[in-house]
Amino acid sequence: MKSKDNMVFLFSGQGSQYGGMGEKLFKKNAIFRNSLEQSEVIVQKQLSRSLIEELYYMDEYPFDDLLITHPAIVAVEIAMYRVLQEKGITPDYVAGSSLGEFAAGVASGVWAAESAIEAAIEQAKSIVSNDVSGGMLAVIHENKYLEPLYLKHQLYLAADNFEGHFTLAGLAQHLDAFQAELNKLDIQFLRLPVNYPFHSPQIEYGRHSFMYNTGSASSLAAPNAGFISGVYSKELSLLPDDYFWKAISCYMNFPATVAYLENRGACCYIDVGPSGTGATFVKYNLNHSSTSHTFQIMTPYKRELEQLERLQGNLRL
Repeated sequence: MKSKDNMVFLFSGQGSQYGGMGEKLFKKNAIFRNSLEQSEVIVQKQLSRSLIEELYYMDEYPFDDLLITHPAIVAVEIAMYRVLQEKGITPDYVAGSSLGEFAAGVASGVWAAESAIEAAIEQAKSIVSNDVSGGMLAVIHENKYLEPLYLKHQLYLAADNFEGHFTLAGLAQHLDAFQAELNKLDIQFLRLPVNYPFHSPQIEYGRHSFMYNTGSASSLAAPNAGFISGVYSKELSLLPDDYFWKAISCYMNFPATVAYLENRGACCYIDVGPSGTGATFVKYNLNHSSTSHTFQIMTPYKRELEQLERLQGNLRL
């Protein structure tokens, strides 16, 4: 990593969560723990449930209850951002993907952490109340060859992640039928721990209640310089009133976002999300001539303390 590289913080969304994410930091890092405890107060008030209890002390798999996973992802990413901030590691750019835009907005001054957590809870309530049983599926194959097949099964292209890797969304029964076809074709896929069809028209049923209950238009500030939109794949200086609904409902073009950042020079991409998938997706989008680097902190292997120390050492070089 070079000191002149642009520092980019990556914030991931639904599908990147798992029980115990950031557990070592929660136990050993006061900044991380205090941040989560602040989010805990909001979750307790809004849901009468314990974010911390369900995240770290319940042995449930999969970790896919939207009412908890939605605020949990945002809370963990805000806590990780605050840890980096306390250590003097600050971004030139923040890039959120899907729900990750909520925490990216906090890092960019769009809204306060409390507002982001409250909005995540309201969004989850809006989606759950409409009871659209669906999901998301990551497919490892060339999109153009499978497009006729997934369209036949009434599925929607939710995101392009990198060449030969894309995500689909749709109703549960349609995903099940498509998975059966993929098994016959011996094509690799991964059903994400998500029970709703994000980034598809089928998620739109929750839009009205979310916008009504959050009144987000009056609470969004102009982002600081360096806010890279995952919705528009470019830097934004002003957010539309419904931006944080678009963030979870619109098609996501991750290669275009990376290309936009790469055009601004070499980058050090630091994944602030819980799974490290953002850094992985960036890595597979970099061309051979790029001198950019990627770095993961939190992963299901729970080596976040060692990774954080390693990151600090690398940045001192």
